[in-house]
Amino acid sequence: MPIIETITSSFSASGARVLLAPWPAVRQAASRGAGELDAALDAVHALGRYPAIRKLGQPTTDKAAMSDEANSTSVLAGERVDLVITSLPPDRGTDGSAETLAIAAAQALTFGGILAVYTHSDWSTGRLTDPSGPMIAAAQNADLLYLQHIVTLHTAIRNGRLQPPIGTDRVEPAPGGGELAAPMTHARAHGDVLVFAQAHADATQPEDLR
Repeated sequence: MPIIETITSSFSASGARVLLAPWPAVRQAASRGAGELDAALDAVHALGRYPAIRKLGQPTTDKAAMSDEANSTSVLAGERVDLVITSLPPDRGTDGSAETLAIAAAQALTFGGILAVYTHSDWSTGRLTDPSGPMIAAAQNADLLYLQHIVTLHTAIRNGRLQPPIGTDRVEPAPGGGELAAPMTHARAHGDVLVFAQAHADATQPEDLR
């Protein structure tokens, strides 16, 4: 969990309350999603923080999900947190969930607290989707202060150049003969971490961290 560890150590201090917030209304495969969240929880705890997992911006009606959240930790129940970490799927930037998450995070954060959103662009449909713009707009509309955009590389740099995975390109015949290099698949070279701060000491205190 290098990204989780880097975000946690960069934007919180020892003893901070850290909330790992699954994206609203996304149903992940139980084994894979739960395993990743548990690993993230352990990584944050190992850094000397007090972590919890809780969905923001929607009531939890799934009994299994409620049980998982209750078992993660109860130390943050009813408290504001110092850091919220979430991951925005690239296809969810314009469906209203960014606004929902931003408002709930603004209410959950203490004064000076940080919302860190990991996301990435996507070409899998043949069309570029970049959720960064909608997320930034949603957070600013929720009165969160936009601090920075951090690029997280997914590929190595050698001799000053990015090294994409081998086999991501193929050569296809060009119209009229000859050869034309065309991409076979889109290799994601980087992700994005969007960082926002709660700059208001009088933000509405939520009844719970839903």
